[in-house]
Amino acid sequence: MATIGEQLQTYRSALTEAQDKGEKATASKIEQHMKELEEFQQRHPEEAEAPSPFEVFCDLNPSDINCRVYDD
Repeated sequence: MATIGEQLQTYRSALTEAQDKGEKATASKIEQHMKELEEFQQRHPEEAEAPSPFEVFCDLNPSDINCRVYDD
């Protein structure tokens, strides 16, 4: 699995490609993913492995209905 740094580099490459093609919506979405991953990295400096976009979302939005964990 990729590290956070490698994932950010992948996002940067995809962002450049989207901007070169004039795909503003795609570029905006990639920028958002990068911002969220950077926030995740700041909150979890010990993490080296890149989390999935869903893991990042739940880390930033723990009260979202899709991220709740129930103990029985």
